[in-house]
Amino acid sequence: GDTTVYILGVPGAMPKGMAWDTSVLDRRLDGAFALITPPVARAGITDLPALLSMRSKLKAERPLDQIAPDLAPRLARAWAATGQKGDGWKDWKPLGAGLLLAGNAQKGARLTGDEPERTIEKLARKHRVKSRPAAVYKAAPMIKTVVKRHSDEAGRICLEGVIDEVEAGPEPVRQAARAWAEGEVLTAIRAPRQSQRCIMALPGMSETFRSMSAAQVEAIAQAMKTPGKAVAVVSLRGLVAEEGVLDKLRARGFTVTTP
Repeated sequence: GDTTVYILGVPGAMPKGMAWDTSVLDRRLDGAFALITPPVARAGITDLPALLSMRSKLKAERPLDQIAPDLAPRLARAWAATGQKGDGWKDWKPLGAGLLLAGNAQKGARLTGDEPERTIEKLARKHRVKSRPAAVYKAAPMIKTVVKRHSDEAGRICLEGVIDEVEAGPEPVRQAARAWAEGEVLTAIRAPRQSQRCIMALPGMSETFRSMSAAQVEAIAQAMKTPGKAVAVVSLRGLVAEEGVLDKLRARGFTVTTP
């Protein structure tokens, strides 16, 4: 009765420099006692040697065009479309090639995964609102599990998904981000989902994402014990999905209202 947590659903990527109306968020943060941000995975200095060694384990023992000859022509075109020269993609396992291709595509399309979170954090500092992630995970164990235990099928799912997104071009992501900025939720959640399919195919990742969702719900539930108001930031799709954050908050007995 004496606490409100305002939840902002955010897209997975945005065009660099895209403006959006921060006035409502600015009002919500004014006088808030906390900003709850999405869970984060962190690596320490001592993890760096192990993480760097993981890169070599994504190298292919034989050329990728021999491992996946049906995908090779599409991959070669996608590789060139992201501005990469030569056939360096042949040196990698499907998962490694997919990760490199995804990174190159995001840079080439001038998309960023740092926004709108960076702007939100800046506004929180302006209002002197303490920011805290819903949970903190160690990155190194997750990466080791994915690299060492992922199946050939999972690697192929990831690579095919990235190729599909490169072939579609950046406009679907940009359109979803523009829709988010205008409050058009149905269009905003139609952003490409191939990367999500990739993540869920990798070992341990579906369990990790369920854990992250539960951590966000728990962080919001804990905030509800403090009189006043707080702001929480949640992935838009994870917020509104069936059995997503809003559904779980309702199931715990909280009153949930939406715009």
